[in-house]
Amino acid sequence: MRLDDREKEIQRELKKEVEIPEVVKNKAQEAYCMIKNNEIHQEKKEKNPYRWMSIAAKAAGSTAAVLAVGFVVCAANPVMARELPVVGGIFAELQDKVSFFGNFADKAETLAEPETTKAETKEASETVDAKEPGTAEGAYTKTNDGLTIRFSEVYADSQAIYLTMEAKSEEPFPDTMMSQDENGEMPVLSMNYTRDYDFLKELPEGYEYPEILKSTDFAQLEGKYLDENTYACILRIDLKNDMIDDSQYMKKYDEMVQGVLNEMGVKMDDLNDETDEGYALLEEFNDKVMARAGSLESERKEIPVPESFTLHLNIEKLIGEKAEPEYWDSGYTGEELAAMSEEEWQKVMSQQPQEYNTFPNEYENFWYEGGWEFDIPVTIDDSETEVIEINETNENGIGLKSVTKTPYELSVETLYEEGSNSDCFMVALDANGNKLPYITSDGRTDRYAIQDRDISTIDVYILDYVQYMDELKGPERYNNNENKPEEEKWSTLLAANAKYHKTIQLEDKEK
Repeated sequence: MRLDDREKEIQRELKKEVEIPEVVKNKAQEAYCMIKNNEIHQEKKEKNPYRWMSIAAKAAGSTAAVLAVGFVVCAANPVMARELPVVGGIFAELQDKVSFFGNFADKAETLAEPETTKAETKEASETVDAKEPGTAEGAYTKTNDGLTIRFSEVYADSQAIYLTMEAKSEEPFPDTMMSQDENGEMPVLSMNYTRDYDFLKELPEGYEYPEILKSTDFAQLEGKYLDENTYACILRIDLKNDMIDDSQYMKKYDEMVQGVLNEMGVKMDDLNDETDEGYALLEEFNDKVMARAGSLESERKEIPVPESFTLHLNIEKLIGEKAEPEYWDSGYTGEELAAMSEEEWQKVMSQQPQEYNTFPNEYENFWYEGGWEFDIPVTIDDSETEVIEINETNENGIGLKSVTKTPYELSVETLYEEGSNSDCFMVALDANGNKLPYITSDGRTDRYAIQDRDISTIDVYILDYVQYMDELKGPERYNNNENKPEEEKWSTLLAANAKYHKTIQLEDKEK
């Protein structure tokens, strides 16, 4: 798995590739974190998670290159948005427009303000009015920097927490860049936030506080403008991943990494993507680490989750991408960049002013400063959760640990033996042989949306990561496989190249 900004920049400028799935960005981030972040447990720094969208335009000196990528297609003018009666109804409005879509509205609980809060705010506001900028403070309504954020609905199972969030600005939102994917157009907004759970204050013996909760996190929001002052979205929090105590995993991982460095006779500083020698060492290091890292997953422990608890959220910033960002002009075309050596390219990019590399920045973003803090009651509903324990590997030392199905998602967890190459990409097909839509991936578990699919049977393929990216993927292969001859079905190609393949029967419950 490689993380080469130069290759990415040139590729996006020259090839204008349309498909950049979220899971690919996650895999790249995961690889980089495995190489660098595990050297020293350092605090996360704010960086631009949308740099992959703007990098080609920076090289070309215009927004046209970004538009050609296909992900970003236009600007959102909030004035043109349709005003909707959304109080207590954001799930109903947005649930079929997000990547983790499903019928949340029928199962969600409304977040009613506590009686004490209602009494305190009655004089200021009898109800939370979604039509007027600025609302009264309450347990689930907070105002800062001219922006009022309100949470109104919640649903949770043992895999994830889903919340509806509304942000109302005293001034109209600026024109915003739009993303385009299989779920339609969405304004490119995100937030920096921290989260905590009340039951983690007293951990069971033998468990440590999850590393993932110790620093600020980033969430790419999925929603829409309701009017020029109002944005609504559904926030998904990966509860399953939050409840992983990886302290022993990190210890074992660090020991393994140091062993690889000693074996290679190099230091971490020798690994880089700025010189040919450093890049060659980086690739060798990555290959060795990937061959050993997968088997360490058993060192992770899942913290038990009670049926009911309180989720604490602190939103630090709400950030938008400007519709017309001011990208830095490198002075070179994509063809000229492609002809450069690695050292020449790095020299050019080093001339970019540092402020362009911060996130957010005034050239590309608008943002609101928090914090907005909330304590949200959560009750787990696992009445329709099905878990299938598999716990098998094949002759390659690659396999599956388990499959979990909820009313909204399918989670597939991998299993690697020591010595097996975990530099892999997972694909799951529905009963018709079509690709299940990705929601997210955390390295060991891939999660898929299932609401409009027949998943009475699924096929899971684990493939070489580079081969998948170079040879096996492609939008023309993902759908309509039930109408293709056997030799043209995507499953035929995947089966011929898979490092592991399993067909799984699932209970056909009503959704």
